[in-house]
Amino acid sequence: MTTFLSIGLSANAQHQKNIVDEAIEAMVEDSYFKNAQIGVLAIDTKTGDIIAEYNPDKSLTPASNMKLFSTSCALELYGPDYQFETKIIQSGKIDKNGILQGNIIIRGGGDPTMGSKFYDIDGLYLEKFSQAIINAGIKGIRGNIIADATIYDKEMVPTTWSWEDMGNSYGAVPCGICTNDNYLTLHFKTGEQGTIAEYLYSEPEYPGMTVLCKATAENITHENTNTFGKAYEVNKIIAGPMPKNQNDVTVKSIIPDPAFFVANKLRENLINKDIAVYGKAINAFFMDNYQPDANKEKEILNLKSPTLSEIIRMTNLYSVNLFAEHCLCLIGLKRINTTDVNLASNTLMAWWKEKGMDIGGLSINDGCGLSHYDIATPRQLCYLLQYMKNNSKYYKEFNESLTMCGGKGTMSSMCRGTRAVNNARGKSGTIRRVKSYSGYVKSLSGRELAFSIITNNFTCTGNEARTRMEKIITALANYNE
Repeated sequence: MTTFLSIGLSANAQHQKNIVDEAIEAMVEDSYFKNAQIGVLAIDTKTGDIIAEYNPDKSLTPASNMKLFSTSCALELYGPDYQFETKIIQSGKIDKNGILQGNIIIRGGGDPTMGSKFYDIDGLYLEKFSQAIINAGIKGIRGNIIADATIYDKEMVPTTWSWEDMGNSYGAVPCGICTNDNYLTLHFKTGEQGTIAEYLYSEPEYPGMTVLCKATAENITHENTNTFGKAYEVNKIIAGPMPKNQNDVTVKSIIPDPAFFVANKLRENLINKDIAVYGKAINAFFMDNYQPDANKEKEILNLKSPTLSEIIRMTNLYSVNLFAEHCLCLIGLKRINTTDVNLASNTLMAWWKEKGMDIGGLSINDGCGLSHYDIATPRQLCYLLQYMKNNSKYYKEFNESLTMCGGKGTMSSMCRGTRAVNNARGKSGTIRRVKSYSGYVKSLSGRELAFSIITNNFTCTGNEARTRMEKIITALANYNE
């Protein structure tokens, strides 16, 4: 294995201004960034030499660049071939009439991909669950369909997430049993400007959910609403503007209780197949004194997820918050046997400290970067990238998870018509007043460079900020020294 090279040894070395320095200077002097905070670092991954820098040790909000910390650590701890497991358990005996005198348990292993638009858009897992029950000779179930999601904590919402974020689809939180990326699509009809939109239905339907619509029809082209109502809350409030005079405006909202939802859908699926279910669907978290009894249990299905490397590829390529939070859960389980978000975040920072990173100024509060309390420096992100390049057995899998300029993912449209296309790849980050890009690029002189560019509190649009940052990435691709 290549010996890891510390970066920053040449931090004070004098070097002649190059095209990367000029691109950084142009961004710093732009009036849109007069009141902004900017941090940039670019290094040679082989030698650790600094190509360009500007405030490389400034702690900044990195947004989804935080996913690089969680996905790389999960990959290192579990390896690329790890798979989540969801088990269907028969608890009790089947009588002579084929009636199970007991419960069916869905024992979640934390798989975030069931019913996901990235993997299982048709929800085929329900058919697999039902068929396993039928194949076991069960013609009826006297007890309940129990969703056992207790591999994770019950309360999984990071305490530092904003109230306006946690009800929306991108604020879906981890669960031991997931489905449909843990969100629903709500449908609305709008009328004349200034009128309140009419709630129509949710897809899929969630039992007992109510939606109070405060959204107004406005002269805009895209809805800009927020959904309020955190995990386990079935009463949702929708507020904000929607396009006027539209028959179908859609808003994505978190599923209140994904584990219960899966159990309920399985119950419905079985009844539709003429398998009588006398009990109800229930989340084990809400049962009194739920205690699995191994002596009464029989595993009748073990459904495995795609590999961790494939999940991490989707996480970084399309910036999937839910998947990143599940990576943090894996880290917590492996390191300290808990999925408590605060404790798992602390152990993630401790892991990187063990790998030699100076974590001064680093604060990790979730796995995905949605928290405005997350801070990191460009030097820490470049350290991470250099470590994965030089020291990780799984650099190939990590590198392939990054989005390529001109390829697929969140950086696909960047740097068009330049040497960075099909060359620069990395992770983007965007939340309100935050833009970040960290990754790798090969220079014109053939050097493999790692870079991190973060800016907070600019006064232009996010797209305008991206345009300025693209010029730095393009300059790195054209660097010829």
